[in-house]
Amino acid sequence: MKSVKHNIMPILAVCIVLFQVITLKAAPAAANKPEVLSMDIPYGQLTLIHAQQIALEASPVVEEMLARIEEAQAIARQKQADWWPTMSVHAGQDWQNWSTRPDWKPEKRMDESSNHFNAGIQVNWLLFDGFSRRASILAAKARVLSAQELSNEARRLLAESVAGTYYQAQLAAEAMQIARQNALFNRNLEHDAEKRFLAGDIPEAEYLNFSVKSLQAENHFLKARQELSAVCIMLAKLLALPGSELPKDMYPEVGKPIQTLAQLPELADELNYALQHRPDLQALAAQSEALTQDKHNIRGSYYPKITAHSSYDYDKYNNYGSIDQDEHGSTVGLRLSWDIFSGGKRSARIQAADAGLLQLQKQKQQKILEIKAALQEALVKAESSRAVYQRECYTLMLVQKIRDHVERSYRAGATTLTRLNEAQSDLVSVSAAVAISRINYLQQLESLRAASGRILEEV
Repeated sequence: MKSVKHNIMPILAVCIVLFQVITLKAAPAAANKPEVLSMDIPYGQLTLIHAQQIALEASPVVEEMLARIEEAQAIARQKQADWWPTMSVHAGQDWQNWSTRPDWKPEKRMDESSNHFNAGIQVNWLLFDGFSRRASILAAKARVLSAQELSNEARRLLAESVAGTYYQAQLAAEAMQIARQNALFNRNLEHDAEKRFLAGDIPEAEYLNFSVKSLQAENHFLKARQELSAVCIMLAKLLALPGSELPKDMYPEVGKPIQTLAQLPELADELNYALQHRPDLQALAAQSEALTQDKHNIRGSYYPKITAHSSYDYDKYNNYGSIDQDEHGSTVGLRLSWDIFSGGKRSARIQAADAGLLQLQKQKQQKILEIKAALQEALVKAESSRAVYQRECYTLMLVQKIRDHVERSYRAGATTLTRLNEAQSDLVSVSAAVAISRINYLQQLESLRAASGRILEEV
């Protein structure tokens, strides 16, 4: 009996030492346990339409395009002024000192000084130039239209970019919402498991499982919050806000479930609308018209120019020799000028205009192919994302019921912790899938509206 006691004592000593080591190592871990994370989600009041309107009103890109429109309009007014006559006035005063030695009396030198004042008015009016003037005015007006359509194209692209960024922000907020719900679920189970662990009903590993799950959900929340902050910086840039931070009240609003899924439009209808309203297509048509009028302008140079002119002049001479005198005169007349040879310059300019028109024609054909492909792709993706969203919503309803049943069974001791973890993981996964599919569906609808040009209807 004594020998057995001597054999047990070293074993007990080793166990005590190991317990102290484990306790010392576990103590810092317990001391470093993070505080409970505040999981507020910074939802704001910003809607997508409002965000797009702010961007289109404040963006430097849009303001630049508006300045180009004003420039084109000013050029058009310059061309319009060619219909009117030009009027100019002139006046001058000369003081002259001169010396003369007459041939008939070479021994005599005459030194004189005189003053000469001259004033007049002249009017020129181009009556005919082979219709070049009319063509140049029409070309300038077409370029105004082109500048306006290019401005609308910049607005279309900006509205599409704002929509994509806005939905990315909503998706990050949805991820925060899912992570928060997961963390709250595991915290509640953690508190319940702590009581059961202290009562000796469950092992410590089961209790710690919920602590680990709660911390993992908080980490997912922090990552989603970081993503939301980064996306909101991009959104503030698109909205042209001062600074790089988006005010809290301008964060995207809460994403709402889609109650009714509208029927998607037909490809033929969207393509027909795009061909009539897409700003980039309209800009190409305006550029083609401007180049056509430039060509007519060049052809007008083959014709003569007829100009009417009129002038009135007044001259006053003082100390002009031995006399002073006043003179005045007026003229009215027509002038014809005709460039009959230019070394092939005019024909080369016409060839250059024809080549430019051919380029614009091919650009338009390529643009139509791109628009049709973009519409087809957007419709396919929208239809697919619509079907996925419907199924994910139904799946979420089923998974929610399953998780609730498993939770009640676990609390009643009728099922295992592993099964509850599986059910909760399925719920988190499907909730994320619903959010992603909803945002993806809305993004595809915006892509479809952008491809057809309808995105500018509301903004």
